[in-house]
Amino acid sequence: MEEGEFSHNPLMEFDELIDAWRVNNGLSLELLAMLDDDDFDLKPGKGKTIRSNFTHIILVRRFWAEERVKPAAETITKLDWKTASREEIVEGLTNSSNVMEAAFAHQAETGRPARWTIGRFFAYCITHEAHHRSQIEIALRINGREPSDKLLYNLWDWPKK
Repeated sequence: MEEGEFSHNPLMEFDELIDAWRVNNGLSLELLAMLDDDDFDLKPGKGKTIRSNFTHIILVRRFWAEERVKPAAETITKLDWKTASREEIVEGLTNSSNVMEAAFAHQAETGRPARWTIGRFFAYCITHEAHHRSQIEIALRINGREPSDKLLYNLWDWPKK
Protein backbone atom coordinates (compact mmCIF):
# COMPACT_ATOMS: atom_id res chain seq x y z
CA MET A 1 0.00 0.00 0.00
CA GLU A 2 1.14 3.53 -0.75
CA GLU A 3 1.60 6.00 2.07
CA GLY A 4 -1.74 7.59 2.97
CA GLU A 5 -3.78 4.68 1.58
CA PHE A 6 -5.91 2.50 3.76
CA SER A 7 -7.52 -0.87 3.47
CA HIS A 8 -11.11 -0.63 2.30
CA ASN A 9 -13.46 -3.39 3.43
CA PRO A 10 -17.09 -2.47 2.63
CA LEU A 11 -18.48 -5.52 4.42
CA MET A 12 -16.72 -4.58 7.64
CA GLU A 13 -17.94 -1.00 7.34
CA PHE A 14 -21.54 -2.11 6.80
CA ASP A 15 -21.35 -4.44 9.80
CA GLU A 16 -20.10 -1.51 11.87
CA LEU A 17 -22.96 0.65 10.59
CA ILE A 18 -25.50 -1.99 11.66
CA ASP A 19 -23.79 -2.26 15.06
CA ALA A 20 -24.10 1.52 15.48
CA TRP A 21 -27.78 1.33 14.46
CA ARG A 22 -28.37 -1.32 17.12
CA VAL A 23 -26.73 0.90 19.74
CA ASN A 24 -29.02 3.74 18.61
CA ASN A 25 -32.10 1.55 19.02
CA GLY A 26 -30.81 0.31 22.36
CA LEU A 27 -30.55 3.89 23.58
CA SER A 28 -34.20 4.49 22.74
CA LEU A 29 -35.19 1.30 24.57
CA GLU A 30 -33.08 2.27 27.59
CA LEU A 31 -34.63 5.72 27.71
CA LEU A 32 -38.09 4.16 27.51
CA ALA A 33 -37.23 1.80 30.37
CA MET A 34 -36.22 4.78 32.55
CA LEU A 35 -39.72 6.25 32.31
CA ASP A 36 -42.70 5.75 34.56
CA ASP A 37 -45.99 5.16 32.77
CA ASP A 38 -47.17 8.51 34.17
CA ASP A 39 -44.41 10.23 32.17
CA PHE A 40 -45.81 9.26 28.76
CA ASP A 41 -48.10 12.28 28.45
CA LEU A 42 -45.52 14.89 29.50
CA LYS A 43 -44.57 17.53 26.91
CA PRO A 44 -41.66 19.93 26.45
CA GLY A 45 -43.98 22.93 26.20
CA LYS A 46 -46.17 22.76 23.07
CA GLY A 47 -44.34 19.86 21.43
CA LYS A 48 -45.07 16.17 21.18
CA THR A 49 -45.73 14.11 24.28
CA ILE A 50 -43.11 11.59 25.31
CA ARG A 51 -45.38 8.82 24.02
CA SER A 52 -45.88 10.57 20.68
CA ASN A 53 -42.13 11.09 20.28
CA PHE A 54 -41.64 7.33 20.48
CA THR A 55 -44.55 6.54 18.17
CA HIS A 56 -43.24 9.16 15.73
CA ILE A 57 -39.82 7.47 15.61
CA ILE A 58 -41.52 4.17 14.75
CA LEU A 59 -43.76 5.76 12.11
CA VAL A 60 -40.83 7.53 10.44
CA ARG A 61 -38.90 4.25 10.34
CA ARG A 62 -41.89 2.74 8.55
CA PHE A 63 -41.92 5.63 6.09
CA TRP A 64 -38.22 5.18 5.27
CA ALA A 65 -38.59 1.42 4.97
CA GLU A 66 -41.59 1.72 2.61
CA GLU A 67 -39.31 3.33 0.00
CA ARG A 68 -36.80 0.51 0.27
CA VAL A 69 -38.34 -2.72 1.59
CA LYS A 70 -42.10 -2.23 1.30
CA PRO A 71 -43.27 -5.73 2.29
CA ALA A 72 -41.15 -5.65 5.45
CA ALA A 73 -42.27 -2.08 6.21
CA GLU A 74 -45.86 -3.26 6.33
CA THR A 75 -45.00 -5.37 9.41
CA ILE A 76 -44.39 -2.16 11.38
CA THR A 77 -47.59 -1.44 13.28
CA LYS A 78 -48.91 2.12 13.21
CA LEU A 79 -49.34 3.02 16.87
CA ASP A 80 -51.83 5.49 18.29
CA TRP A 81 -49.78 8.45 19.51
CA LYS A 82 -52.30 9.10 22.29
CA THR A 83 -52.74 5.59 23.70
CA ALA A 84 -49.79 3.36 22.71
CA SER A 85 -48.65 1.28 25.66
CA ARG A 86 -45.08 0.70 26.78
CA GLU A 87 -45.29 -2.86 25.44
CA GLU A 88 -46.52 -1.67 22.03
CA ILE A 89 -43.71 0.89 21.86
CA VAL A 90 -41.06 -1.69 22.81
CA GLU A 91 -42.39 -4.06 20.16
CA GLY A 92 -42.57 -1.22 17.63
CA LEU A 93 -39.01 -0.07 18.29
CA THR A 94 -37.68 -3.62 18.12
CA ASN A 95 -39.51 -4.65 14.96
CA SER A 96 -38.92 -1.36 13.15
CA SER A 97 -35.22 -1.50 14.03
CA ASN A 98 -34.95 -4.91 12.37
CA VAL A 99 -36.82 -3.64 9.30
CA MET A 100 -34.51 -0.62 9.13
CA GLU A 101 -31.53 -2.97 9.01
CA ALA A 102 -33.04 -4.44 5.84
CA ALA A 103 -33.64 -0.91 4.51
CA PHE A 104 -29.99 0.00 5.14
CA ALA A 105 -28.89 -3.17 3.33
CA HIS A 106 -31.13 -2.31 0.38
CA GLN A 107 -29.75 1.24 0.28
CA ALA A 108 -26.16 0.00 0.43
CA GLU A 109 -26.70 -2.64 -2.28
CA THR A 110 -28.79 -0.67 -4.76
CA GLY A 111 -28.18 3.00 -4.05
CA ARG A 112 -31.92 3.57 -4.47
CA PRO A 113 -33.53 5.95 -3.96
CA ALA A 114 -30.61 7.72 -5.64
CA ARG A 115 -30.92 10.94 -3.65
CA TRP A 116 -29.41 9.14 -0.65
CA THR A 117 -26.02 7.55 -0.15
CA ILE A 118 -25.97 4.92 2.58
CA GLY A 119 -23.91 7.24 4.78
CA ARG A 120 -26.25 10.19 4.34
CA PHE A 121 -29.36 8.03 4.90
CA PHE A 122 -27.88 6.43 8.01
CA ALA A 123 -26.78 9.80 9.44
CA TYR A 124 -30.20 11.29 8.82
CA CYS A 125 -31.97 8.43 10.61
CA ILE A 126 -29.65 8.55 13.64
CA THR A 127 -29.86 12.35 13.89
CA HIS A 128 -33.65 12.32 13.65
CA GLU A 129 -33.96 9.82 16.48
CA ALA A 130 -31.41 11.61 18.69
CA HIS A 131 -33.45 14.80 18.26
CA HIS A 132 -36.57 13.07 19.57
CA ARG A 133 -34.71 11.46 22.48
CA SER A 134 -33.58 14.97 23.40
CA GLN A 135 -37.17 16.19 23.29
CA ILE A 136 -38.09 13.38 25.68
CA GLU A 137 -35.32 14.35 28.09
CA ILE A 138 -36.37 18.02 27.92
CA ALA A 139 -40.01 17.06 28.60
CA LEU A 140 -38.89 15.18 31.70
CA ARG A 141 -36.79 18.10 32.95
CA ILE A 142 -39.43 20.78 32.28
CA ASN A 143 -42.00 18.71 34.15
CA GLY A 144 -39.84 18.18 37.23
CA ARG A 145 -38.94 14.56 36.43
CA GLU A 146 -35.20 15.15 36.20
CA PRO A 147 -33.49 11.83 35.37
CA SER A 148 -30.60 10.99 37.66
CA ASP A 149 -27.08 11.62 36.38
CA LYS A 150 -26.40 7.88 36.74
CA LEU A 151 -29.28 7.01 34.40
CA LEU A 152 -28.27 9.64 31.86
CA TYR A 153 -24.58 8.71 31.94
CA ASN A 154 -25.55 5.07 31.41
CA LEU A 155 -27.01 6.09 28.04
CA TRP A 156 -23.48 7.13 27.06
CA ASP A 157 -21.63 4.09 28.38
CA TRP A 158 -21.34 2.58 24.90
CA PRO A 159 -18.46 0.16 25.56
CA LYS A 160 -20.90 -1.90 27.66
CA LYS A 161 -23.49 -1.99 24.88
